[in-house]
Amino acid sequence: MEIKGCEKLTDANVIIAYELPSENAKAKTKFHDALYGRKKEGILFRIPHRKLARGVIEIPQRNLKDVKSIFEKFGIDYELRLTLPVRDSMQIVAITKTIEDPYEKAIQLNSIAFGEFAISKLEKIGKENLKSEDFSDELLSLKDTMEKWVEVHRQEPLASEIAYMSDALRTVEDNVPEEARRNTLRIAESLKHWIVGYKVLEDGKDNESIDDVLKKFRAAKNRP
Repeated sequence: MEIKGCEKLTDANVIIAYELPSENAKAKTKFHDALYGRKKEGILFRIPHRKLARGVIEIPQRNLKDVKSIFEKFGIDYELRLTLPVRDSMQIVAITKTIEDPYEKAIQLNSIAFGEFAISKLEKIGKENLKSEDFSDELLSLKDTMEKWVEVHRQEPLASEIAYMSDALRTVEDNVPEEARRNTLRIAESLKHWIVGYKVLEDGKDNESIDDVLKKFRAAKNRP
């Protein structure tokens, strides 16, 4: 339900894009009731908002904390984007600092955690049937984040490998859609192998033979 007051969405708004788990219909219903309401008023009943599309809402930045609590309570994955009619640079900086963007947050992760973040995004991009423009936007966001991470963590293990994968993403953009998705998944698989290899070497012992290390790598690589 969109209530009166959505015209007040003017100063600083947050767009929340979320994805509901398809395998748990009961959990989806409970989340939907808490957000929009059915048998009782949902949280959006008292908050000015716009429903932009399925799984996409826009709310005032001041209400973000309350709405986020619903997503966190039900374990719903979401991403945030800021819309700013305001052009005061100091105000923009202040508002931006209150928003947690998953891509910006990922830049602070270590090699393994960032690699796993990149893999999850690559697999999402490669497996979902995104529209051409959405595919390009997601790809660009991830590529930019990988480049920023490498810039900050040049001395980290796997930095050169992640830089290589970022460069590989440049070539994907020029592929036809089906080929682009396949190549995105190939990049994700390659990055998995780098991470598994690094973990095996990191956990290895000085007296282990190359054969022992290779056996561990193959075993780890085949784990689901």
